[in-house]
Amino acid sequence: MVLTYFLGPMCRKGKEMPIPVPEPTDAARAVGALIAPVVACLRDDDEGVRILLADACERGSASAVVHAAPAIARVYLRLAPPPAGSDDIVRQFPAAAIERFGDPELVTLGVECLHVARVPDPVEGIARAVFVDDALSHGDLQALESAVATCWWCALQSAHLRNVDPIAEAAAICRYVARVA
Repeated sequence: MVLTYFLGPMCRKGKEMPIPVPEPTDAARAVGALIAPVVACLRDDDEGVRILLADACERGSASAVVHAAPAIARVYLRLAPPPAGSDDIVRQFPAAAIERFGDPELVTLGVECLHVARVPDPVEGIARAVFVDDALSHGDLQALESAVATCWWCALQSAHLRNVDPIAEAAAICRYVARVA
């Protein structure tokens, strides 16, 4: 992509100079690979979710995507309005995930993800590493599905509590987390 800028009002001709657009980092790719199926899930596009998760498995990026899930959940939980918005999201997750996905193992991993999302910053890195190892021990696809289910619920409920569009917000959160991850 080439962006054009002009060298100032004193120049008679503008000069086109390419401005480099940086490649996304691995963390940004992982966040995007997680948010894409979350958005598909928000749209009730189960086939889209299946294709995106199969692609993540084929690319071997399951670990990075699952690693991003607690960070995404953390952002949504912090956005939930007080006094009990984040507590309600966590408390209601198991029933909602069972109803939507029907898989108790997925719910168990999702609850673990939510617990990691709420740990204090000093131990968050360790908790996330332990969570990823445990989640991946259930298989890449199961770990990815639990990450998507967790972030789907957080996105849906956090947006609902604040009366915003969860899909538009997902894009903004993806950009934010990709920058700070």
